[in-house]
Amino acid sequence: MKEDSKENIKQESRFTVFLRQLQTDLKGFVWFNVLFFLFRIAFILLFGSQLVRGLFTADTAAALWLGLRMSLKTSGFIMLIGAVLSTVPKLFFLRWKADSIRYYWYVVCNFVFTLLFIARIPYYRIFNSGYNLMLINGKHDDTRAIILTAVQEYGLLWRLPLAILLTACLCVLLKRWLRTPTRAFVSHSRGETLGKSVLILAGIAVFWVFVRFGGAFGYTHSVNWENASRLRSNLLNEAVLDDGQALYRVYSMHKRMKKTTEVTFNAEELRRKIAATGGNPDKGTLDEAYRHIITEEKMRIQPRHIVLVLGESYSQWPFLPKFDSVGTYLTEKGRRFAASPRAMQTQYMLAHGTGTMPAVNGFVSGLPDTGIYLNYEKESYEETYGAGIGSVMKQLGYKTVFWYGGFGAWQNVERFVTSQNFDEFRDAGSFTGERGGNAWGVPDKVLFDNALNYIRQHKSEKIFHMILTTTNHPPYTIDLKAAGFDSERVKKNLPDTIPGDANTLNELGHIWYADHVMGEFVEETEKEIPESLFVITGDHGERFSFAREMDLQSLSSIPCIFYGKGIDPAWMPEKQFGSALQVAPTLAVLIGRKGDTYSSLVPDLLQKQDFVFNHRLWGDAAGMHEQRVSETGRDRTKKAMAPAHRKQIEQLRQIAAWRILKGNRIK
Repeated sequence: MKEDSKENIKQESRFTVFLRQLQTDLKGFVWFNVLFFLFRIAFILLFGSQLVRGLFTADTAAALWLGLRMSLKTSGFIMLIGAVLSTVPKLFFLRWKADSIRYYWYVVCNFVFTLLFIARIPYYRIFNSGYNLMLINGKHDDTRAIILTAVQEYGLLWRLPLAILLTACLCVLLKRWLRTPTRAFVSHSRGETLGKSVLILAGIAVFWVFVRFGGAFGYTHSVNWENASRLRSNLLNEAVLDDGQALYRVYSMHKRMKKTTEVTFNAEELRRKIAATGGNPDKGTLDEAYRHIITEEKMRIQPRHIVLVLGESYSQWPFLPKFDSVGTYLTEKGRRFAASPRAMQTQYMLAHGTGTMPAVNGFVSGLPDTGIYLNYEKESYEETYGAGIGSVMKQLGYKTVFWYGGFGAWQNVERFVTSQNFDEFRDAGSFTGERGGNAWGVPDKVLFDNALNYIRQHKSEKIFHMILTTTNHPPYTIDLKAAGFDSERVKKNLPDTIPGDANTLNELGHIWYADHVMGEFVEETEKEIPESLFVITGDHGERFSFAREMDLQSLSSIPCIFYGKGIDPAWMPEKQFGSALQVAPTLAVLIGRKGDTYSSLVPDLLQKQDFVFNHRLWGDAAGMHEQRVSETGRDRTKKAMAPAHRKQIEQLRQIAAWRILKGNRIK
């Protein structure tokens, strides 16, 4: 940027210099507001097919207006940093290269936000959301596998150059915009200068209040990430947040979760929380406080082999009646098991989280999600969690084996589960026969074939198997044609809500493959050991985005099917709903003998219940709902949670935090 000449510096007062710099700062503020507005329009156009009512509606206009107000904050922050780096030093050092420093700061911001916008497109396709808490999960993930997936599935090698090229074009326009003439303000006396200075400073104060509250002058009428979800469309609600505000949402939610799970209460307060959540406050440990005794034997013959299949992205939407046209084929095996007279299932199930490791943490610990990654906590390697599924099954007399289609080093999973009452851990590195696969692991068929061979070799033993699959996950590399997938059949039967492009069909094919090879494994295991018991569920939903709006059940729920000889569907209440946290106690009640005990913070699924919850949702007989409801109250479709239920969730999370951070003892 062209700096002030020595002659100009001598002629202009600091007051005049400040006003010129302030005008340039405001140009930057306008620039980024326009940039975010254009990104917002582009985002809505890219995913416009999701809008049931079309693009040109009052809701779209409202999203653009709310988004403009939200971006005042992000643009204001960028402007403030630029002013601190350029305008302020210029007041003290008139030769300070303010214009150049400000310009290069804006160049960096242009690149960062352009890259974030381009990356948000595949991110939204995966998570049906702008940047969210999955970023926190991702920081612990396999970096190499993430990069390979980004390259193979999401075009990193062309998206990054595109971001650089687009930034270069933007910076040319930015330079021209910043060089547009500024207005000179001349003061003829000190009094006039002082008066103008007071007015300008007052104007700056009012401006920052207006920016701080997103186009308002107080919190009551402000716009922030918490109350911005005022529209009926998930797409439009996500479009309101520019990427800066979406990242702030991640930061704010993570900070809040950490604060919620801080253990700032003593043992006596802990006992009161235990009593309020159905535990026995007089016991010496949390495991004992939530100990249950089995008084009735459900299954007449205790199964020798129990298999919990935790399917990667095995969500419920293909099981729902409204997707019968395609779901009957995609989840043919799962549907057959669910419809069997030897099966019982929930009408919907809340997952432990939106990622695989949160699901593993929940099953292995038996604790509600707190935002703490148990697989990285010291306590997880010093003492076992009594409510964890490994501990429950060991106490009932079963050998425990954890099967994973990936590699044990991922997220410390091998070390974690073998520290939590799993006797054996078997992963892709130990499998025999054909392998193949990608950076995340082997095809599910290889995983199930190895598990089946193991079961054949250990027929007479009592073993609990937990099988975590990997295939239904980007990059989608299975040879679907060789596996037998009929893409034409799927394409012909797709509902209007699902596009029929090649990428979508490939993703649907992997759903079919995951269900198909899982079903073949269950069928073969039944032939070998007819009295086997199976639990078929998923680690999370929220990964497949339809072309149009989805309700929470279609988007987020997972199936939960208990299938096997001796199961009576009448045991489960009609239209039962549940959370993944309830699988372990339900298994205990099904297979336990009279007098056996197990620990659980939540009831089993054979009991009628008022509500369930997970990391962000809650559910009741009416369906699934978000725990956080817009403070504006404008969205009538969202159901507020009863204060007593909210209090119970808070107390259970605090109890879980104590267990993770301070141990089992109540002292």
